Amino acid sequence: MAHVVVVGAGIAGVPAAYSLKAKLGPQDRITVISDRDYFHFVPSNPWVAMGWRKRGDVAFPIGPYLAGRGIDFVCQSLERIAPEANQVHLADGSAVEYDFLLLATGPKPAFGEIEGMGPEGGYTHSILHIEHAVKAFAAYREFLKDPGPIIVGVAQNAATIGPAYEFAFLADADLRRRNMRDQVPITVVTPEPYVGHLGVGGKGETRGLLETALHHHGIAFVCNAKTLRVTPGQLHIAQYDADGTVQTAHTLPFAFSVYWPPFRGADALANSPGLADGRGFVTVDEYLRSPGHPNIFAVGLCRAHGVTARTPIPVGPPESVYSIQNDVDTAVANIAAALKGEAPASAAPRRAQWLRDMGETGASYLTAPQIPLRDINWLKEGWWVHMAKVEFEKYFLDKIKLKPAAGSPGWSTHVATALTRRQVQRGGGAAREVPGPAMRPFEVPLERDLSIELKALAKALDVAANTLAGELLNAAILDARLYLSEEVLALTQQVRRELLADGWPEGPADT
Repeated sequence: MAHVVVVGAGIAGVPAAYSLKAKLGPQDRITVISDRDYFHFVPSNPWVAMGWRKRGDVAFPIGPYLAGRGIDFVCQSLERIAPEANQVHLADGSAVEYDFLLLATGPKPAFGEIEGMGPEGGYTHSILHIEHAVKAFAAYREFLKDPGPIIVGVAQNAATIGPAYEFAFLADADLRRRNMRDQVPITVVTPEPYVGHLGVGGKGETRGLLETALHHHGIAFVCNAKTLRVTPGQLHIAQYDADGTVQTAHTLPFAFSVYWPPFRGADALANSPGLADGRGFVTVDEYLRSPGHPNIFAVGLCRAHGVTARTPIPVGPPESVYSIQNDVDTAVANIAAALKGEAPASAAPRRAQWLRDMGETGASYLTAPQIPLRDINWLKEGWWVHMAKVEFEKYFLDKIKLKPAAGSPGWSTHVATALTRRQVQRGGGAAREVPGPAMRPFEVPLERDLSIELKALAKALDVAANTLAGELLNAAILDARLYLSEEVLALTQQVRRELLADGWPEGPADT
């Protein structure tokens, strides 16, 4: 019996644990360790910070879902790794032994590297974690009472730059909806040599299209910018030229700022000798294994990445849900191969692929392979990207929430939520006979007894029968997705995309 320990319960760790459980033998044991007892879908954080999603929409306790698949869960912070003993040491003083270790901790935001940065003791906000995004939304609501300039910034050594542009476009869209856009200048500050570099390099059409989109939305940008410090209402930066020489210094005023700080590896990784590089990221070979410890794997942003394109100011590596899942697939396959005594396989040439929301429209970016020379470098903008990201959010959350076939509905189903809300609202006003504007008429035949039951329930809850029927059907569809097999869920996602396909642009066949 093998024991595989996965450290991290996010968009890398949970899919890795699920895949390991499916691929390994029934006698093999999987344990997930995380300092948080919940899963949250990080790509939705910009929506949370705009108030377009609530915390509960994209975050939920992960323990029950792991337990439902027979995966152990330990909610503890990682203290250090002892590779020579095949142990991980936890903050409570305990140690967990492993045969294989898969590290999926994600990065650590290094706010302390820049004076005045960060939501705790600093003057900028963050959306790297959902707690940060919730706090950013609270500050944004206060900002709306007395608006001023917004700065969306990226510090040197930050990674995954794409969401910074996404947040700038979302702020633009939200302010336009509020008829306040003319009161709020928006500026993107980035260490990239040009907008759309994204840590990937290779100009293609990305630079021109993104510059055009920023100009069209009235969003200014400052490139080759090194963030020096932040003081109340003031951002201090230095601009460099292509040779890495300081050309000028700026002080930019702001009333609200969301900033991507420098990234480091988790402290526990940096505290484990022989495992990480100078910034705490786990060094790996082409098989995503630690060179000195072949039973330790690392995936996502906690692993060291090679420099894709050198820049005057350090720009962190590009990552997306797509590329992280590619890491997960490679590491899981190689752990399974090692248990069978088979040779490992290297990661396939990776693509950089993102969906970035811009309010009612969006931008999709694809480059393949991720490192030059590449044969695809593609960026498209349109309303379909906004819809695609919404659908991808649903798909990924459904995949995490999949219940075992023998599972039974819990008390926190969508149907239960709908009925609870109706009971609270009971007697709150006259019943409406017409569904709300977000609903579409859809005739569903009911058995006679159920028809009577629906009318009785609606009358007891003081709501129109067709309104209640629509709410219950909506909730039942959401609940039904939780019981689909992975195969049917993937097919449902494909069909859903086909139903939305009218108006989608031509592009690479598999995008």
